[in-house]
Amino acid sequence: MAEQKQPSTLSGDSVKIIAESIGIGNLTEESLTTMSDDATYRLKLLIQDAKKFMRHGKRKKLTQADFDHALKVRNIEPLYGFQAKDHIPFRFASGGGRELYFTEEKEIELQDVINSSGPKVPMDVTLKAHWLSIEGQQPAIPENPPPAEKSEQQLESLDPAAKLAAVKPLKDKAGKDTTGKAKHRPRQPELVKLKDLEIHELSVEQQFYYKEITEACVGSDESRRAEALQSLATDPGLYQMLPRFSTFVCEGVKVNVVQNNLALLIYLMRMVKSLMDNSALYLEKYLHELTPAICTCIVSKQLCMRPDVDNHWALRDFAARLMHQLCKTFTTSTNNVQTRVTRMFTRCLQNEKAPLATYYGSISALGELGHEVVKTLVFPRVKFIGERIRICLEGPVLSSVDRIASEHVKQLIMKVVGSVWKATRQLPDSADEFRNELGYLGPAIHAHVVKLRQAPPAAVGPTTIKPGIG
Repeated sequence: MAEQKQPSTLSGDSVKIIAESIGIGNLTEESLTTMSDDATYRLKLLIQDAKKFMRHGKRKKLTQADFDHALKVRNIEPLYGFQAKDHIPFRFASGGGRELYFTEEKEIELQDVINSSGPKVPMDVTLKAHWLSIEGQQPAIPENPPPAEKSEQQLESLDPAAKLAAVKPLKDKAGKDTTGKAKHRPRQPELVKLKDLEIHELSVEQQFYYKEITEACVGSDESRRAEALQSLATDPGLYQMLPRFSTFVCEGVKVNVVQNNLALLIYLMRMVKSLMDNSALYLEKYLHELTPAICTCIVSKQLCMRPDVDNHWALRDFAARLMHQLCKTFTTSTNNVQTRVTRMFTRCLQNEKAPLATYYGSISALGELGHEVVKTLVFPRVKFIGERIRICLEGPVLSSVDRIASEHVKQLIMKVVGSVWKATRQLPDSADEFRNELGYLGPAIHAHVVKLRQAPPAAVGPTTIKPGIG
């Protein structure tokens, strides 16, 4: 016969320990029994009320909030300090035939509290007014909804004639002949009407905004530039000015690549980054201008006046990350952006007469596109590039530019190929295998892979890196 389950009760020992913790001692057994029975009864009532709150909340797990609500219903002051998402921080200890649950209180040095910096003073409550409508027109400011939703921008991009679909029924209805004579007219051949060209005119305020933003983004004032980039990344009312910004970036890259102006190229790429981060804008209509501009900053032969001093490598890495973000966001089975971009970088990598800076940009961009891309397209070219690096590093010194470029390409190949090798190849790592497959750079990549395997795994969070000018 199955044993009956004993009802849960608060033991007299527990009551005795609780009483001793608040300085009450010398309690008799009869008083302990009476207090434990009464406490058990009241705890059961509270638990039953807490379960009611749990059921009404459509939950299966009892929380501290349910118990607090039960205390409030009974007109009892709720417990404070136990609203944590984790389990209640009680610890268990036993010894001398007794079991005890207690909260661990850490000792705090008063000197550490005095020397520690206090929390930031919260900002005062302020009110900010903005226009909901000006003469019947809703201004395009962050506080108001965008004039054209992203889905509408995408629909207009895919079907330009859709914008006229809503106007066409109104025109047909307005021009309909109601005299009844239309049915006797001779039938006219249907004419295909092409979409009329639309002139996108900017208001005076939009022209002023465009002028201020472009001047701030490429100007010398860093604080104004930060504000302008923040506006480009958050303002929902830039839909009508987006063609101008796209053309500004495209033409700016063309001019500054010829002039080798590294600073302005960095500022233009930061503009592209801000536009891509704006969730209210749909950029697919302007990829034909943005994609070549980004690719130019990746694989261009020369981006600055002093390649041996200026840090144009950071711009190439930053542009490569932008290209990865663009491919990830806009690649579809129709436009095949990533396939076309990958093919272009592969052609640069297979050009035996390309400069080392172009190799660097191509490897950096292909490395951002995933392990399979690197394994398929970069691995076969490492041996040839390694020979060019060996000639520059160990041969007669031709110029400091080639030597510095060789060092950067070598470090990038070690980083990209080493991480992919570690992720796709199994142990053991044979030095002969590295040398046979990767040539001159094999031993260096082998040492880097061994170092990566020995390093403890580190938690990597999302980072945003802005290129600087060396």
